[in-house]
Amino acid sequence: MKDLMYLFMKIIFLILLFMLLFTFVFGIHRVKNASMAPSVKEGDILLFYRLDHSYHSGDIVVLEKNKEKQALRVVAVSGDEVDITKDGLKVNGHPQDGLEKGYIMEDTEQFVEGITLPVTLKKNEFFVLGDSRGHAEDSRIYGPVSTNQIQGKIMTVIRRRNF
Repeated sequence: MKDLMYLFMKIIFLILLFMLLFTFVFGIHRVKNASMAPSVKEGDILLFYRLDHSYHSGDIVVLEKNKEKQALRVVAVSGDEVDITKDGLKVNGHPQDGLEKGYIMEDTEQFVEGITLPVTLKKNEFFVLGDSRGHAEDSRIYGPVSTNQIQGKIMTVIRRRNF
């Protein structure tokens, strides 16, 4: 009986530990659209880390916008000037489309109904874009995101097949 109680307490402890870790330290997000294809595909599971708030260009982050989680790539950070012209995305006047890095498959275009560019990012602001530029709702529409809207930085992608 004593061994059974000990096992039960151990299981309860592990469940509570798991719940605390995935509430405050880590997070899980299932991708529901193709906005980050081909890097992250619809149906993939993302494991993200909540405690690292040092985001850099190229990081994929999970953020909450309009009460929905989405995964997007940071393309510019605080102090950067972002512009989208007929030549594509420019950060501080330099082309930044990522075509040469292989994770972006199409040119970046500005949305007609989007924000007015160029924009200079304030402290704790980031400009985020989906890798699949034509399918993404991102900073071109709703503007820069703040640190408190970002839930965490992607640690790993778990591919799901035939979901």
